[in-house]
Amino acid sequence: MSGGAIALASVLAFGAAQLAAPDQADAAAPSAATDVPILDGYQPSWLDWTDLTCGMSDADLRSSARGWSARAAGDVYGRTSDFGGDPTTSWSMAAKVREGQGSLDVTPVLVWSQDGVVVDLGPNVFDGPGPQSEPLLGAGRGAIEAQAAAYSTCVPTETETGDRFQTPLPEGNYEVRVVAFPETRSGRWDTVVSKPVPVRIDADGAHSPVGDRGGDAATAPVDQLDGEITRFDLDRSTEWVSAGQTQRGYSSDTPMRIEGICESSDPEDLLPVEVVLPSTGEVLASTQVTCDGLEAGSEVGVLAGGEEVVDLRLPRVPDGVARASFTLASATPGGPAGECSATGMTPLYPDGNAPTEGAAAAAASIVTAALDCDSEALVALAADSGTELMFGTETPEQTFALPEAEGVEHYRSLVALLGSTRPAVAGGDPANQTVVWPRVATQEFRDSDEAWQEVVDAGILTQEQADAQRADETFGYTGMVVGIAENGTWRYYSSTD
Repeated sequence: MSGGAIALASVLAFGAAQLAAPDQADAAAPSAATDVPILDGYQPSWLDWTDLTCGMSDADLRSSARGWSARAAGDVYGRTSDFGGDPTTSWSMAAKVREGQGSLDVTPVLVWSQDGVVVDLGPNVFDGPGPQSEPLLGAGRGAIEAQAAAYSTCVPTETETGDRFQTPLPEGNYEVRVVAFPETRSGRWDTVVSKPVPVRIDADGAHSPVGDRGGDAATAPVDQLDGEITRFDLDRSTEWVSAGQTQRGYSSDTPMRIEGICESSDPEDLLPVEVVLPSTGEVLASTQVTCDGLEAGSEVGVLAGGEEVVDLRLPRVPDGVARASFTLASATPGGPAGECSATGMTPLYPDGNAPTEGAAAAAASIVTAALDCDSEALVALAADSGTELMFGTETPEQTFALPEAEGVEHYRSLVALLGSTRPAVAGGDPANQTVVWPRVATQEFRDSDEAWQEVVDAGILTQEQADAQRADETFGYTGMVVGIAENGTWRYYSSTD
């Protein structure tokens, strides 16, 4: 692109006005040349050193970095984050970049056009430059990932802190180009633009053409498992490829397992699968599956990545593969069909028993999860609140692991405390005080006959244990306690000794 490369140091010398984008007020009109409601002439702030603008002709997308070239090298695939709110999906694609003078220190982006008009310039990759990552849907040695955002950067919404992007590209047919930004000299960036490839967006996502790969598939994707944290699904059984990863949880010190299926026109094909830590690119575990259409599983143990999201990567996919589906989940998940120490219990207060609506709702959610022996739900509830468990010595995955260790009955304790004893407000922030179960653990009720009888009736203590603890004027009740803030934040679950 002529004029697209400038020395960034000149910004300081000549001022931002010399590099100003087209007047945004003049640009605030939708383009009539495309179905996408872009702001014609708009330029995201991170591209103000280029001549890239929304609504420009895609014929003007040209490379300015001499000796460099780029090409799209794989199918478009989704990256979906689904952590309990509204899921969001961004798009990526394998790319290959041949380097010339200088270095490539930022991730390439995907630039989208429709009917010859640029409608999305890709995400801001300049805020956090780092090493290139391999694509999740591989394209062989040397491939790197090119990224697109969940929302078009040609449809801005103005806010006090800057422009926001909240509008996804609508359904339709697009041309997509890989655009890389190498630093060809110190402080000078240029652009490298690939040839376009077709991509279709419909209600199910973004798709590349299948071409002469894939084929008919008789199998179905693997079911979502209890304790699932990541899955990847690939379908090449129609004219358009559907591919994507969904992340639902975090790695932990719980042993993990990969379950999956691969179906190919050649049942002897082997499909490798890797578990990858995105922050470093480290391969934490790997396996391979025969593409014979039969479901298979492999224990991968405790992942070394700590409590982070992890990727599932298919580094090489044989051309004959029509369907592949994999899930990474806890090897010992809890769930409604499981057994635990709370099985068969009938609490007095199954719908929550607390002086505030928020605390009562939280208590009811915890009781329900414990009664269902649902370790995944309890882990999520504790993780969302940042709950201190066992004086901070355990993670949620450790405390609520199933099967429970010998002599450990956390599920039963939670149901008994929250479901069959009465709470008391025990101070803390006056605007959001802590509600404590059982109330006998508080100073106000430590000498209450009724409060002590509650923990006996709930099965938390035997009568002998209750009498001994009540006689101890120093400590009093030393059993398990739960603290939930009035607004519903689960603050702690520990013993009092």
